[in-house]
Order: sequence, then C-alpha cells, then structure tokens
Amino acid sequence: MKERKSSSNARVVFTVILLLAIAAFILFAVFSPRRAEVSDGALHFKHLFTKFDVPLADIASVELLEELPPLRKISGIGVYFLSEGKYDVEGYGRCTVSVDQAEPPYIAVTDSAGAGYVFSLNAPEDTRALYEELAQAVD
Repeated sequence: MKERKSSSNARVVFTVILLLAIAAFILFAVFSPRRAEVSDGALHFKHLFTKFDVPLADIASVELLEELPPLRKISGIGVYFLSEGKYDVEGYGRCTVSVDQAEPPYIAVTDSAGAGYVFSLNAPEDTRALYEELAQAVD
C-alpha cells in the first residue's frame, strides 16, 4: 500500500511541476518583447521562435489592420491570445504570424514572391509608428 501511495504522490508532484512549467512558458511568451525595425534597407522582426527579414525592395504591400482576419494554425504556438508561427490567414494565404490577438492593430506585409507576414508589437502605439515608418520607406 505504501508503494501505491508513493507512486501516486510522485505523479501529483510531476503534474504540478509540469503545469507550473507550462504556465511559466505562457507568461514568458506573452510578455516577452516583439522587436521590429526598418534598417539597412529591410524590415527586421524577432519574437521568440519567429524571425524574419524582408528587403524593402521586395515588399509588394503593407497594410495596417484594425481587426485580425480569421487564422488557422499550421504550425507554431496558439496559446491564450498569442499566435505565433505559420498560419493560414484569410485573405492573405499562408503567413508567418506573431500577434497578440488582444492588442490591435496588426501589420500585414506581402512580398513580391507572395510570402505574407502578419505581426504586431507589444504596444498599439508602437505598431502604428512602425507601420507609418514602413509605409513611408516602401513608397
């Protein structure tokens, strides 16, 4: 009977540790900064496992989206309100996505080869400022 109780306690401890690790990862993912800049003739973006560099000369369109189009995850992270990875985005096709769904607006970029990127920064005012800078740089 002691063996059964001991293995039961080990399972409970393991489960609690696992749940705490998952919660810590979610908090880290949600609150880690999304970084983007326009420099050296390209748009540079980085957050967690998503990184891309798009030369300004290859950008076909830039849009500021007040509402996020419907997303369908292909691969990546989809926890709470964070979506990051490869997604099918309605109206844009397969895109690299890194957004906080609770914090509009979002920037949608399509390059001349048809690749799409939908992303946002941590603060709406930062996303708007980057959009303005990017739109001017692409014109």
